[in-house]
Amino acid sequence: MGPSFQDLNLKPVYRTGEDNLFTDFYRPLLSSAIRYDRAVGFFSSDILSCNLKGLSNLVKNNGRMRLIIGQPLEKDEYEAILHETIESHQVLTDHYVSKLIEMMDGTETNTGRLQVLAYLVASKRLEIKFAVRPKGMFHEKIGVAYDEDDNCVVFQGSANETPSALFEHINAESVSVYKSWQEPVFEDYGQNYIRSFEQLWEGNRKDTIVFDVVSEQYERIADYINSQIKQSKSNRLDFEKILLQLDDDLEDGISLSESAYPRVPEYLGTHKFEVRAHQREALNSWRANQFTGILKHATGSGKTITSIYALTKMFEAKQKQDQPLIAMISVPYIDLAKQWVKELKLFNITPIQCFDSRSKWEDSLDRNLQLVEFGSINFICILVVNKTLCSDHFQEAIKNINLSNLMFIGDECHRHGASQTRSLLPDAAFKLGLSATPFNDDDDMLESPFGNDAMDNILSYYQSIVHEYSLEDAILDGVLTPYDYHIIPVYLTEVEQEEYDQLSESITKIMINSGGKLSKDNRERLVTLTSKRSRLLGSAENKLFKLKDITSNTPEEKRKLTLFYVGEGKDSEDNIIIDKVTKTLRENQWKTAQFTGKTTKRERDELLHLFKRQRVDALIAMKVLDEGIDVPSCSAAYILASTKNPRQYVQRRGRVLRRFPGKTKATIYDFVVLPCPYSKSVFGKKLYESELERVRDFSLLATNKIEIESHLQKLEVLCV
Repeated sequence: MGPSFQDLNLKPVYRTGEDNLFTDFYRPLLSSAIRYDRAVGFFSSDILSCNLKGLSNLVKNNGRMRLIIGQPLEKDEYEAILHETIESHQVLTDHYVSKLIEMMDGTETNTGRLQVLAYLVASKRLEIKFAVRPKGMFHEKIGVAYDEDDNCVVFQGSANETPSALFEHINAESVSVYKSWQEPVFEDYGQNYIRSFEQLWEGNRKDTIVFDVVSEQYERIADYINSQIKQSKSNRLDFEKILLQLDDDLEDGISLSESAYPRVPEYLGTHKFEVRAHQREALNSWRANQFTGILKHATGSGKTITSIYALTKMFEAKQKQDQPLIAMISVPYIDLAKQWVKELKLFNITPIQCFDSRSKWEDSLDRNLQLVEFGSINFICILVVNKTLCSDHFQEAIKNINLSNLMFIGDECHRHGASQTRSLLPDAAFKLGLSATPFNDDDDMLESPFGNDAMDNILSYYQSIVHEYSLEDAILDGVLTPYDYHIIPVYLTEVEQEEYDQLSESITKIMINSGGKLSKDNRERLVTLTSKRSRLLGSAENKLFKLKDITSNTPEEKRKLTLFYVGEGKDSEDNIIIDKVTKTLRENQWKTAQFTGKTTKRERDELLHLFKRQRVDALIAMKVLDEGIDVPSCSAAYILASTKNPRQYVQRRGRVLRRFPGKTKATIYDFVVLPCPYSKSVFGKKLYESELERVRDFSLLATNKIEIESHLQKLEVLCV
C-alpha cells in the first residue's frame, strides 16, 4: 500500500505548462487509492484508454473503480429513449457494450489499455454505467478517490481524459483538487461533487439518463477476456504487466517534452527551496576541482538534494552551450533507487529506472540514448543500481555515450571500491561521489595494518574529498536533530568471554604470522573468524535481559517511531537473534515488525506506511536500514548490534537524527558490550577500549554529556 493521501503534498490546482498531470497528480494519487470513481465525457477508445492511466497501483492495491461514460445524442434520439422501456434501454446498453468489446478487440487504437479494462470488469473490480444527455455529450469530468484511511480527494476541471489533455504542449488544461482533511473548502466544493457523482450513478439527475450494465453484459466482457487468456495462455499478472508498461510508455512520452527538463523547484514540500550554505560551499569546491570529487557529508544532511541541484545547474550550463547532458546516478539498492525517483521528481526529472527486470528498461534506455545522439532531446537521466551497472547488457548499452556530456553521481560511493566495480565506472566528464564515510569498508571488522585497496580505487576515480560536512556541523546548523545518548552496559558471560578470547587470539596469530601480506587462505580464515566474533558480540546473552527490562518500563507514548538495530546470525542452531528480540518486545506489549533483506518491496512499503502512521511502534532491522532507506519520522533508536565499524554506527545514528515536523530531539540507546567483570585478559581490555571509542564518538555531540561522563566513570571502575 502506498502512503496516505495526506503525505502526498497535493496542490490545490494542477495546470499544464506548470505540471505534468500524469506524473505529478494521477499516478501518485492512484498509487495510494483503494477506491476510485470517475465520470468522463466521451465514449471513444482514446478517452477510455487514457482514463485508465496510472491504474496499475490501484490494481495492486486490490482497489475498485466505478466509471461513468458519456455518450452524445441528438435531441430526438434522447426524446425517443426517454420514453422507451427498460428492455429497450438494455438493447441500447448492449449496443454500447458491443462497441466497447469491439474497441478492446483491436478495431480501434489503444487496445492494450482497454483489454485491461476488460480484465478489471471480468475480475469484478470495475463497474460501468453509460450517461446520455439531449443534444450533446455528458461533460461532467469528476474524479473521487479514497485511501485506506478514508481520506478522500475530489478533482474536477477542464482536463478531459484525452491525449491532448495530458500533454501540455498541445492543450492548456487545469484540474482543481479538494482534500477531505481541509474541511471548510471540502465541505463547500468536494462534497458537492461527491453528491453529484452519486446522484448520477443512481440515475437521479435531471436531463440525464443513466444505463446500467446488467450481469449478462458483464458476462460478455468476461467471456471476451477469458478467450484472450485462453489464446495467449496468459494470467492476471500479464495484465498487470501490460498496465505497468502502458503507464511507463505514457510517462516516457511525457518525459520527451521540454517541460520535463530539470528545473530548480520553488518549494520543497511546504518550505521555500533555498540552497544551504554548506551545500553551496560544497558545490563551489567541486567546481573548483574541475567538477570531480567526493562530498563527505553527514547522513541526513541533504547529500541527495545537493547532487540533484548540481545536476540541474549543470544542465542549465550545457543548455547555454547548446549541448546535451546525460546524467547517470548509481545507487547500491533498489529501495534507495525508489527514494531517488521521488527526490528527482522534485526537480522535474523523470529517470529511466535501470533495475528490476531488464525488459522494463532496456528499450527505453536505448531509445533515449539514440534521441540524444540524434539531437532530438537535450537531457536524459539514468538511475541504475550497482548490480545492473556492472552487467554486460548495461555496459553494452552505454558504451557509445559521449563522455564529455556525461555527469556521473555515485551515491554511497564507498561501494565503488571493489576493483571490478571501479573498472566499469564510466569515465564521465563530471563525477560527484556522495558518502558520509567514504573509506571504511563495511565488512572490515579489523584494525588492519594492510593497505586499503578500496580507498585507492575510489580515489583513482573521484580524485579526492572536495568538501566535508560533519555531524557536528549539521546539528549546530539545525540541519539534523539534537539527541540524547544513553549507555546500556552489557557484560559478556564467562563462557562468552572465553570464546571471544580464543577467536581474538586466532585472529592475532594470523595477522602477526602473515608478515604484512595475507594469503588467500588466511584472508578467508580471517573473514570467517572476525565474522564469528562479531556475531558473538551481537548475540551476547545479557542483551536480551537488558532489553526486556528497559522496554517493559517504556511508556506507551514513547514507544512510537522507534528503530531496533540487531545483530546478524544466531545464538544457537535454532534461535535467530532478530526473532528473539522480536519475541522479547512483543512479550512487553510492543507492536513491532521485522524489516530485513527478506522483506518484499510491497511489504516494506506497507510497513513504512504503518510505521509513519504510528500503527506499528517499532521496526526491527539488521543491516537493511543502514544505507539509504529514509525513515525521518523515527525519534528513538536502540542499537543492539555491536560494531567497531564507523560507517555502520554513523549511518545508524544519522538515520534517527533526520528532521521531521514536530520532532525536536532524538534518543539513542546503545547496548555497549563489555568484558566479563571477572576477566583480566588482554583481549577483554581491548574490547572495552574499542567500545569506548564508539561511546566517546556518540557522546561528543549528545545533549546529556554530564550524565554520560558519570556513567563512564562507573564503567571504568568495573572494566579497567
